[in-house]
Amino acid sequence: MGLTGLLTSAKLRMPVSESVAVRLRGISSVVERETAQTID
Repeated sequence: MGLTGLLTSAKLRMPVSESVAVRLRGISSVVERETAQTID
């Protein structure tokens, strides 16, 4: 794999990790909201 292959793979990997982080953050916020509702 050449330098261009490494660059393209790095470009592709970044958005995936970003979307995963956003998805996890959304799930955790939903869980916090539901637990807060059950406590109240």
